[in-house]
Amino acid sequence: MPLDTDHEVQILKDTIKENGSTNSDGKYSVSYGILFDKTQNTLEALNGTLRKAKRGKIVSFAGELLMMPKDKEVEVVLESDD
Repeated sequence: MPLDTDHEVQILKDTIKENGSTNSDGKYSVSYGILFDKTQNTLEALNGTLRKAKRGKIVSFAGELLMMPKDKEVEVVLESDD
């Protein structure tokens, strides 16, 4: 059964808004550690979803691939909620 990546990205966006806070630019932002904890039972492949969302300019974060625990403090920013 193929993944519904658009649905996965929507879960990602909702999770950032529900668990993050607004940054100085007025955009929602959440640490990767919190995002990892909140999506471990809902997203099949968080890193794959993050990469798709980053390529689509929906989210931004430092680096290419985030890993726990070393990147738990990296902020994931919701750039677009379209």
